[in-house]
Amino acid sequence: MNIGAILPHTYLYGGVKRFIELGRAFQNKGHRFTIYTPSGAPPEWTRHDLRYATFDDLKHDYNDMLFITDRKNKDILTGADAQYKIFYHVSLRHKARTMIKDKRLHTFACSTNIYRYDKRWFRTTPFLAMGGINNDLFYARETRDRKQEEPFTILFYGRLSEHQKGSGLVVKACERLYKKYPFIRLLLFDTPVNRTMSAVNEAFTTCVPFEFVMNHPVEKNVELFHRADIFVSAEKQAGWANTVAEAMACGIPVVTTHSGTLDMIVDGETGIFVGRNARSISKGIEKLILSVDLRRKLSANGSRYIRQFDWKILAERILGWYDEQEKVRKR
Repeated sequence: MNIGAILPHTYLYGGVKRFIELGRAFQNKGHRFTIYTPSGAPPEWTRHDLRYATFDDLKHDYNDMLFITDRKNKDILTGADAQYKIFYHVSLRHKARTMIKDKRLHTFACSTNIYRYDKRWFRTTPFLAMGGINNDLFYARETRDRKQEEPFTILFYGRLSEHQKGSGLVVKACERLYKKYPFIRLLLFDTPVNRTMSAVNEAFTTCVPFEFVMNHPVEKNVELFHRADIFVSAEKQAGWANTVAEAMACGIPVVTTHSGTLDMIVDGETGIFVGRNARSISKGIEKLILSVDLRRKLSANGSRYIRQFDWKILAERILGWYDEQEKVRKR
């Protein structure tokens, strides 16, 4: 089977990573997977084991399933030769009405957050294709019992230029805690995709001791997660919170907003839900600073719970959807 995805680029974003991971899962099952972009350039942040092609190449290709994640290149999708043309709704920041209301397209939702949104606002029921996580890449470690003189490391995603990530709120929360808990340390990470992002990251400062790791090899990020005592996310309008899933798979207790995490977090069992403000976030962090037992509980439960969202399992579900569509079409 030929499967493809139309993307605006191959920079390191969650929507791009989704199709590279899914593409590998499909390819391992014997299917051909192609990522189409204007330039056809492969990513620089991961290995090149898929087919990368241009929009011009797409004019000559046939795909059994062809995906897109935004409306920008809708005409490319609708003009392509494909049996099933699929809008994969991956972010609430994308204006999706014209895609979802187009009867030529099928709609997938990458999480329960997106699924509920589409049902409420567009009166449609998308296929719930939630996930995923690479369980071969991320693995759990045991929770450490911090000694009195040891630092307590708080890890979060450092894409400071994108305010919806909420990194600034995490910093403010930690600044609230620093006088009371002077042993806390911040660990930020990011792979900036342009000079503006790099400049914002390089200018970062705070009263809390910190380390900002940039351009760490993405496929070795488990090493960063394993340096942390907890992981904090304050996103809004997320589809699937990739970094939260990765932290859970690494056995790192999580403090997070509801954004993109409804499928992963059972409050108090696999993670801690907080409001999207510095006061609420600081309270969630403090709970974990004070209780190693709670950290151990969330670590064990979270790493076990997240395994069900493996990319390979998601690929199987999508192939099952295809088989069902084919049965209906051939009746």
